[in-house]
Amino acid sequence: MATFQVDLRGMVDLLSRNLYSGPRVYVRELLQNTVDAIAARRQEEPDCPARVTITIEGSSLSCRDTGVGLTLQEASSLLSTIGASSKRDELGLSRGDYLGQFGIGMLSCFMVSGEILVRSRSARQAGAPTVEWRGRTDGTYEVRALEPHEPGNLDSPGTSVEIMGLPGEPWLQADTVRALVDEFGALLPIDVEVRSAGTSTRHAHQDAPWELTRREQHQWCAQHLGGEPFDIIPLEVPAAGLKGLAAVVTAAHPTATSHHTAYVKRMLVSRSAEGLAPEWAYFVRVVADSSHLRLTASREQLMDDDLRAETREAIGAAVRSWMERLARTAPGRFAEFVGAHAVGLRSVAVTDPDMLELVVRHAPVETTQGARTLAQLAAGGEKVRFTRTVDQYRALADVAGSQGIVLVNAGYAYEEEVISAFLARTDLLDPAADIALVDPGELLDAFSPCSPAEEAEAMDILMMASRAIDPEDCEVVMRRFEPATLPALYLPDPDLAGRVAARTSRKAATGVWSQVLGVTDPFAGSHVPRLVLNRTNPLVVRLVTARADDAVVTSTLRGLYIQCLLLGRQPLGPKERSWAAETLGSLLDSALPDSI
Repeated sequence: MATFQVDLRGMVDLLSRNLYSGPRVYVRELLQNTVDAIAARRQEEPDCPARVTITIEGSSLSCRDTGVGLTLQEASSLLSTIGASSKRDELGLSRGDYLGQFGIGMLSCFMVSGEILVRSRSARQAGAPTVEWRGRTDGTYEVRALEPHEPGNLDSPGTSVEIMGLPGEPWLQADTVRALVDEFGALLPIDVEVRSAGTSTRHAHQDAPWELTRREQHQWCAQHLGGEPFDIIPLEVPAAGLKGLAAVVTAAHPTATSHHTAYVKRMLVSRSAEGLAPEWAYFVRVVADSSHLRLTASREQLMDDDLRAETREAIGAAVRSWMERLARTAPGRFAEFVGAHAVGLRSVAVTDPDMLELVVRHAPVETTQGARTLAQLAAGGEKVRFTRTVDQYRALADVAGSQGIVLVNAGYAYEEEVISAFLARTDLLDPAADIALVDPGELLDAFSPCSPAEEAEAMDILMMASRAIDPEDCEVVMRRFEPATLPALYLPDPDLAGRVAARTSRKAATGVWSQVLGVTDPFAGSHVPRLVLNRTNPLVVRLVTARADDAVVTSTLRGLYIQCLLLGRQPLGPKERSWAAETLGSLLDSALPDSI
């Protein structure tokens, strides 16, 4: 018998602090070692049994497999193989071969145990003896070959790993072990039996989610992914030996990390795997198994290498194909999908050329002619203008329609950015398309001017308007436009908020800062908002033709101004709120008898 001393405690500390997420992974490592051992034996004996028996007695656990087993030489070199100089990972550990894998997996058991006993009999040597490896966290371990008459000899090839835990160790309790076996090994194609206190349960051999019927897949996703999926996309990537599904979820945010469920050779790797789907496909959750994707040192995440990148690209192509097919064959369902993910799809489209193309072709925007896609607007041969705010859209919609202009509401999140990105794509945009940001001045120019006689008649009213409403706040003009039921229209400047803030800063600044702000005013070339009085409206006609009292005219003009601001959901300052109160007071004064 050979006795050695190494820094086992240091190795365990390295594993627990830097490699594994927690003690629970010891069950997965035990199962993975058994799967690897059985696979190695089946290379030489294809019909060998594939069986794992886990027995729990008190505070100890044993795991017996029918795998390839270890020779005395292999058992003696377990720890030296872990630290081999070739094929090391980022922590200096070697999983480059079967022994390295087995050794690291075995050491994970020290996170729940102070002593590990390994007995193994090799299937590669006829009549091979049972070898025993016993290690402790005090740094000592022993390796020896058992004599035929000694207890503990194995009657057939394979390996038995026995864990001696501390009394009451929670990770060695029977219910916990069974739950972990089900979590990590439910899909394994081997027989797994767990025995404890006279109870025996069978595990593994479950159908994978992608092997279920369509209805069962939806039920599985609802149970495990937090909700009924909108749809399910089958996945197959031959280069990675990957089969699975992508569940399209109804609630997801593009900035949130997408967590996928990854299996490798039907062993669960992670339920929070990253990088399996492209970032733009934030609305899918991948559940898949791969036979070729490589794992990180902890075997808890997929390695970020060229194969994973190729797999991610293939999954992205499958998702894109699903969207194209849905838009073509089930436009109603696609509209429902876009409605659920409109903001997210547009946020991705701002930076992703392929998603931009899909959004342009299939995602509708609100217009004065109903819901239209940007592709339809570009190909329609019409003058198209978009607003930056919802309020501006509401204020200008009727007037734009009367002028034959299609107005687009780009006031929602990312819509203006998507339109700007679309206008920059010469490969998508029809050269004849006339799409631009709305210019209130352009609408004003499109209105019919008043006749010279009407202009002369309205001169007094317009002069009174310049006294009633500060020209710096709003310029009052008169035009003819439809609909005639609209007495006045407020045309806000697109940069109104910035212009007002800049003007306020200039008024508050003194000395050199006042000069700097005056010189660098970025809104110096912007237009003052306009209040356009409609000469075809009966109220405005009465206001112009009737020789009313100046106070009545002033109150009426301010009332129209306040009404337009409210309809356009523009902010009211202290002055405007005061005018609103005065207008109501004037109405009450004229309507109520003097005696009240």
